[in-house]
Amino acid sequence: MTTLTTQAASGRGRPTRFLLSGLIVLTVALLLPLSGCGDLLKINDPDIVTPGNLNDPSVLPTIRAGAIGDFDLSYSGSGAQGSGGVEGVIMIGGMLGDEWVNSETFPDRIATDARRNTTDNASMQTVFRNLHRGRRAVESAAASYASLLADPTTDPGYAEMLGLAGLSYVFFAENYCSGVPVSQANPDGTLTYGGPLTTTELLDTAIARFNLALASTATASIVNLALVGKARAQNDLGQFAAAATTVAPVALSFAYTVAHDENTARQNNGIFQANVTNERYSVADREGINGFPYRFVADPRTPFTRTPSNDVGFDGGTPQFDNLRYGDRSATVTVATGAEALLISAEAALQAGDTLAGGGFLTGLNAIRAAPPAYFNSNRVGVAAVAPMAALTTADITAAGGAVNLLFAERARWLWLTAHRLSDMRRLIRQYGRATESVFPTGAYFKPPYPTYGTDVNFPVPIDELNNPNFTSCIDRNP
Repeated sequence: MTTLTTQAASGRGRPTRFLLSGLIVLTVALLLPLSGCGDLLKINDPDIVTPGNLNDPSVLPTIRAGAIGDFDLSYSGSGAQGSGGVEGVIMIGGMLGDEWVNSETFPDRIATDARRNTTDNASMQTVFRNLHRGRRAVESAAASYASLLADPTTDPGYAEMLGLAGLSYVFFAENYCSGVPVSQANPDGTLTYGGPLTTTELLDTAIARFNLALASTATASIVNLALVGKARAQNDLGQFAAAATTVAPVALSFAYTVAHDENTARQNNGIFQANVTNERYSVADREGINGFPYRFVADPRTPFTRTPSNDVGFDGGTPQFDNLRYGDRSATVTVATGAEALLISAEAALQAGDTLAGGGFLTGLNAIRAAPPAYFNSNRVGVAAVAPMAALTTADITAAGGAVNLLFAERARWLWLTAHRLSDMRRLIRQYGRATESVFPTGAYFKPPYPTYGTDVNFPVPIDELNNPNFTSCIDRNP
């Protein structure tokens, strides 16, 4: 039996043991295809898994595909449902941060944009549920590999599911308050309710998943997925040098992506649908005094358009700006990349004070600028590819107001619309001592019923979780 253990580094009680071998994914209809992982298991004519086939190893590729579909729904959303589609953490994290501004009338999303989320926000309840469904799907898929194979560590699909499970815990840690409960579904349909996990415990659990993936036999793509995911969690924990060591083997050309297509609305790229098709989100610019200048400072890494030139959003009044990074409903979305690995290495150099000419900080940033990876150009429709960019110098550090500002500006551009920005804003407060209102949008808000921005820096656990007898409320809402 394979078990995964939630790490409780903060000392809050005993670790919670998740018995994965008893969990099975029963339904994997409406699968999403994959891209960027050509060396993974091939899927031939996937279909719905019937109960009679659940004990046959031949079903594992289909279970894997369904789990990835659920993970992607929680990450980049889809075009299903009305009111702007189904959002993932890319959309809602970018809305609470400064990547998107609300351009519609739906009150739940307006509250998020205004930094005023409540536990009964129905739209955010759906996002939370989908994130847990995605987590459960990949963990259950890992359990299927463990129960159906004599040695699951020899199958790259097992390591892949563990890597995606690790990222699910990272998403909870980066987007939510401290104190997210993680419950488990039992084979008989009942739930084993989990207690609230601190942000540190969530990240420790993520690292445990990544370590299990790295201890398995996996393709280079899956190894790199686990390495970048682990380093991301280490960075969130402030373990900068360790994170740089973790990603040292990752090449700039690496990209793990999830694909979308036009077969069904559920398979559409949810970012494109919500922003371009439904016009519920608009590309932000210097939002609320402190937001990043995504539009004001033109940059090929963050392309956008306003077509026609007087276009307004669904609300009939907010200027509508559409992203061009994801140019259609079938655009793939990066999950982990070699560019992120280099940005992590550059931050470790910054933390070590290595910011002079020829040092590790500028070398890391300039390696990406010298050869923008192909995955930045694969989905851009009607916009030029990102060409090699001028090397940064110590003069750029001075012009940016310091190396920290330059680093996070480069991260904002290279990692745009990939569910990193909210965490980076929180890290600027938690790890770099910035005042909250100097980082997040603040001041007057432009839509009723809110005259000003609120104070949220993360999402609360939704009210639904009060059904869990082990949960009462967030432990804290700190950055």
